[in-house]
Amino acid sequence: MFIHRIGRTTWLVTALVFSSPMLLPLAGRNKPKPQKLEEQPESAAFSAIVDRIIANELQTRAKMHEFSPRVETYLQYYKPDNELGDVATSDDYFLGRLKFSKNVNEPAAEESFTPDTNEEWFLRHPELLKVRLQLDQFAVQPLVVDETNFDRKHYAFHPVRWEYLGDVRCLAVDLEPRDLKARGVFEGRIWVEDHDYAIVRLNGTRINPRRWDFFFHFDCWRENLQPGVWLPVYIYSQETDRGKKLRYKAETRFWGYDLTAHHQQQEWTSILVDAPVAVRDTSDLKSDLTPVESQRQLNMDAEHNIIERLEKARLLAPPGPVDKVLETVVNNLRATNHLDNLPPVQCRVMLTSSLESFSLSYTIVLSRGLIDVLPDESSLAMVLAHELAHIALGQKLNAKYAFSDRMQVTDEQLLASLDIAKNLKDETAADAKGIEFLKNSPYQDKLSHAGLFLRAASDVAPHVPCLFGRHLGNGLTEGSNNKLMRMEALASAAPVLTPRNLDQIPALPLGARLQVDPWDGAVSFAVRKADTLVDASEKMSFRVTPVIPYLRPYPQPKTSAPAVNQ
Repeated sequence: MFIHRIGRTTWLVTALVFSSPMLLPLAGRNKPKPQKLEEQPESAAFSAIVDRIIANELQTRAKMHEFSPRVETYLQYYKPDNELGDVATSDDYFLGRLKFSKNVNEPAAEESFTPDTNEEWFLRHPELLKVRLQLDQFAVQPLVVDETNFDRKHYAFHPVRWEYLGDVRCLAVDLEPRDLKARGVFEGRIWVEDHDYAIVRLNGTRINPRRWDFFFHFDCWRENLQPGVWLPVYIYSQETDRGKKLRYKAETRFWGYDLTAHHQQQEWTSILVDAPVAVRDTSDLKSDLTPVESQRQLNMDAEHNIIERLEKARLLAPPGPVDKVLETVVNNLRATNHLDNLPPVQCRVMLTSSLESFSLSYTIVLSRGLIDVLPDESSLAMVLAHELAHIALGQKLNAKYAFSDRMQVTDEQLLASLDIAKNLKDETAADAKGIEFLKNSPYQDKLSHAGLFLRAASDVAPHVPCLFGRHLGNGLTEGSNNKLMRMEALASAAPVLTPRNLDQIPALPLGARLQVDPWDGAVSFAVRKADTLVDASEKMSFRVTPVIPYLRPYPQPKTSAPAVNQ
């Protein structure tokens, strides 16, 4: 991961130490710019719209400084392939939060939740050292049109057309900087909704970077998360012509705006207790817990503390319908393997892209990215069977997390403070028991699909180590070569991979299954029609792909109909 969260010094240092002619096409040289578009006289109606666009964007920029959303950027470098479209060669990753200063004219910075691993990346890929990007800029550059100079004096506005983005009627407007030599100005297109003329989408780039700096093309989407408030939720970036080695696709996601939203004071001071039956002042238990019950309670306290802290940091999605689908698969495995002695097992979703899963005491956690790429229910059952095996084998969570002080760390320190991964011996035992569960389950006749997924993961993992890395639990692979670790027996028995066969879909692209509510991080399954693939380049297993949000206006409160006099 190549992250510098304060400034742009990293590019300069890298360039000075490793300077070569190869850097010249990447150093942000100013390309000859086309002549300015001929500016047409504005009608009175469009002039009024431009005034509202400028005023609303200034308000939005100030509004953003009230929040500190979680932010994740995942980037894949690739090389073109005539048949497969593109093939990933390496990747980059950032997870953290946006941090704004009190000065609304200063850009946001990013605070990382993960340790910096630059040196490890350089050791793995020294040949690409000269073309690395500043990953922290992917969430900052596209946030607003211009931090300081968004007005008529600095930009010309050219109306294009009215069109719908989802349910929102928008006016597309081309923006052109009046000074084509100005540093870092935006050049591209914006879409504004037709109610308040708030910008809902920015598509373009910034021009004229400093020496050794780099600007990229981006497509930034905002959603109406609160009445009258449109905030960034998703950014897609792609470059194909920045030299032979610098080809990439990247996505940045924002969520957890509610953490820093203004709340009504009574939300924190008015505590209501729902009691379905009358509250009693005595307990049915007349004695202390037994030693076994006490140990179980300690384990559950440890689990509750971790879940509660991950939820607070908005790294774990709130309970929701996706959990219920996962729990249905777990219950199928439990019922057919007669695991009636186990307490109820719950499932939760971690909001990160890296492909990982882990179990606590009686809770199984899967990452959003892992659920996204799993192609079918049997592959999902494979992942859940492995984690269920950890629970059935009695491989409990370390009880040290039952002490609440261990959770009193900052969000930036949280992931590093937790050690949930199992050791190799426990992983091997869970593999064997998990395969036993699967062979007794309703998924026994479709295990070749799960094996095919593992085989595809084994092929791509060495090229995208960040995607197959882990934050807390165990990944599908391990070691410097990202060798397959999870249920190798299923992979060995799987069919041969045929990348050009349209009927064989070993894995899906990122973003294929889940949608994340940017406000509070709630997850749900995306309702989409099935696609008919045209060629092998559309399979895109494990790849970054653009995700186009379906925009909707913030729902208006329902008003009761006026009473009718009889």
